Amino acid sequence: MSEDEKEAPLDPAAERLQRRLTRLVRISGVTMAAGLIAVFSAILYRTVNRPSTAHTGAPLDIAVPAPSGATILSSNTSGDLLTMVVDAPEGRMAIVVDLRNGSVVARARLVTQPGT
Repeated sequence: MSEDEKEAPLDPAAERLQRRLTRLVRISGVTMAAGLIAVFSAILYRTVNRPSTAHTGAPLDIAVPAPSGATILSSNTSGDLLTMVVDAPEGRMAIVVDLRNGSVVARARLVTQPGT
């Protein structure tokens, strides 16, 4: 556009509409920026303040009741649970222990069904 072809001024109604739209765009931008800051702040907070999974207390000293003559075949931990597969005189069983307090949560005995 050359200097001779200057843009005609907007009528007052169009000028008010343009100011309104400009203000709405600014408000929208500030709102979006605040939302992004809030989301990234929450992510950063959760990353920094993650609870430690390391055991910080005294060493555990628990006694797990098992049948007399039982042999531990395998063991596995998941969170605060210890699962042991034992071979006892009365058959194989799985014993699940809560490591927080040493209590037996479950015992599962493997039984065979005749004919299978």
